[in-house]
Amino acid sequence: MRLLERLPKNARTCIFVEPLWAVYGPAVMYYAPLFQQELGLSEIQMGIVNSVNFAFAFVFMLMAAPITNRLGRRKTSLIFDLIAWSLPMALWALSRSFTWFILAAALNAVVKIVIVSWNLLLSEDVAEGQRSRVYGWIYLSGSVGGLFTLLGGILIARFGTVPTMRWIYASGALCMTAMFVLRWVYTDETATGRVMMEKTKDVPLLSGLRHLCRLGLVSLRDGRFLRLLAVYFAANAVLSFDFYRVLYLAESKGLSPVTVALVPAFGAVLALMLFFLVMPRLPKTADAAVLAWSSLVCLICQAAFVLMPGGSSAWALAVTGALQAGYFLVQTHRDSVFMNAVSDLRKSDLFGLVQALTLLLCVPTGALAGWLYTQNPAAPFVASCLLYALALGSSWSLARAQSSAAPEPI
Repeated sequence: MRLLERLPKNARTCIFVEPLWAVYGPAVMYYAPLFQQELGLSEIQMGIVNSVNFAFAFVFMLMAAPITNRLGRRKTSLIFDLIAWSLPMALWALSRSFTWFILAAALNAVVKIVIVSWNLLLSEDVAEGQRSRVYGWIYLSGSVGGLFTLLGGILIARFGTVPTMRWIYASGALCMTAMFVLRWVYTDETATGRVMMEKTKDVPLLSGLRHLCRLGLVSLRDGRFLRLLAVYFAANAVLSFDFYRVLYLAESKGLSPVTVALVPAFGAVLALMLFFLVMPRLPKTADAAVLAWSSLVCLICQAAFVLMPGGSSAWALAVTGALQAGYFLVQTHRDSVFMNAVSDLRKSDLFGLVQALTLLLCVPTGALAGWLYTQNPAAPFVASCLLYALALGSSWSLARAQSSAAPEPI
């Protein structure tokens, strides 16, 4: 807790309230395929829902930086988190068919605006050397949510998938709304945010979009930006392919509901161990190198997952738990590498740009993953191996550049 006390007010508040989301978020994402399957969706329809989410997310991400600069990091996070989480959670609780999931996916895509505003609210006032630790606390909350996913699995085994998930969605809507309000009350606008609000108060939003397009043309000629984009694309696209993991474990590998529920819980324990025992010993100036090694761990674990024999609970727990822990490090150091590589006044624009381009590239991956699963249930996870290889190559190149010299901010 002394480490948290030394952090700026905004980072400390965001970390303290994050568990109110983490109790529900991981369970919602992990069991979504089972819930959708129970309501009659096919694997391809599930993939289409994910692709619709990516498509709408791309549109919203284009508006993220202009809106964040105009309204401020704090206000943007409040308004659009309520739209992106409170409303979809209520819709999911009432869902009856494919159409309901499409509507909820479109609304949930608004979260991409918050991805920019919340990341800036969290990190802008934090010293460069503290950022990986701050992101570590945040992603740790999400990982610890895996322990509550175990509780969700027990409830599903007792009461059934649909009733349990409806209760999780409904109570989650209330809990997340409380989180957003508490974060609004106990944070302040960042110093850079105040500068950007003043600077853009008379600038039309469409002008901001034109600026983002011009920035994109320039940034796509920057090798370092392209490598960062490759890492973000890989880390986001694997979520489309790994979406079917819970179905694969239950249907193709014949694991019991208890074992399936234990997988995220075991990953949460490993993430806790990484955070408290390993991360404090990692060099604070070598985020890119840690990102590369974490990508390698994910690649090895994903390959081992593909080769996993049927009915092997120990193999499933060990490999999938290690993969979750490795992905925890990828998320933590990916964002830290990006924020440290970008100049302060361009953070919102470039972070919005890299997210928008990532989403555009990810649009086909949802439907593709669903189609691959119908052809061969292991195929989506082979695709994930290729994506982790891309992340490894890109992050290793970034690490080599970081070790040879101190590059100018993008």
